[in-house]
Amino acid sequence: MLDYLGTAVFPIFAIGAFGFLLGRMRSFDVAAAFSINKFVMLVCMPALCIEFLALAPIGSFDFLLLFGYFLSEVILFSFGVVISKYIFKLLNLEALLIGLALALTNHVLFVLPIADEIFGEAKTLTIISIITMDGLVIFSLTLIAMDILSNADRPFSVTVKAIFTNPPLLGILIGLFVSLNNLELPHGVMFFLEKMGGTATPALLFSLGIMLSYQKNIAPTKIIVSMSTLKLIVHPILAWLIITLLFGGHYPESHSTALMVAAAPSGVTAYMLAMNYKVSVDRISPIILYTSIGSLITVSIAATI
Repeated sequence: MLDYLGTAVFPIFAIGAFGFLLGRMRSFDVAAAFSINKFVMLVCMPALCIEFLALAPIGSFDFLLLFGYFLSEVILFSFGVVISKYIFKLLNLEALLIGLALALTNHVLFVLPIADEIFGEAKTLTIISIITMDGLVIFSLTLIAMDILSNADRPFSVTVKAIFTNPPLLGILIGLFVSLNNLELPHGVMFFLEKMGGTATPALLFSLGIMLSYQKNIAPTKIIVSMSTLKLIVHPILAWLIITLLFGGHYPESHSTALMVAAAPSGVTAYMLAMNYKVSVDRISPIILYTSIGSLITVSIAATI
């Protein structure tokens, strides 16, 4: 337990903590956080999408497992949107991104290294398959929805242009094309994509720390507590139930790491999109913060199941 906390969990918290500290010291301001996010959105995220999908062994994925996990994500996403919009009266874009924060987890930088530390590479294929599915389906559809909602009062041609020129979406399409056609990109290109894409999540965590340092109130309000509970407790239980039913009443040991993904904290993707689409992060940022803290317990429990 302490080994992987020290090698995979605490370093992740340290990135955000440094952003928070330097924000408090006013070495970085809100404008800097926006600039970091723009860099990630336009440069790092497309590179990450291309590299990850180009290397993903899609033919080896268990699609029954992916269907079950995807169903749990859809339910959590729906809960987040409906509760945010109709109970807490948030605007459409923010409700959509809170739903995304519940569906997607910090699996690339958080769960994957922990699982590799505990189980070795043999059991990380399930996590890789979930990350791939999340990028191809959940993230892509959310990008399209954000472009549609953001351009609702503009001509349809503007919306279409926004969708087809969206950098992360282009990265997903290119990566999928490379993977499905078994293309082998030059070593230099892969090296560039690896290094550039590898900065995406750390940069977002640092930016998140800056934004939290400038927020007047990050106390756990009703919406933050309810969304964090849905993410950390309801999601892993729901994923376990659905996958158990799909596999004939028993949970397959070979997919035990899927519960670690469900029990992980909200990913920083929702925060990135909120910043880039000018949506308030006053609730999204604390949700990521508190689920990150709570996941120290939930991921540890999931890893023992």
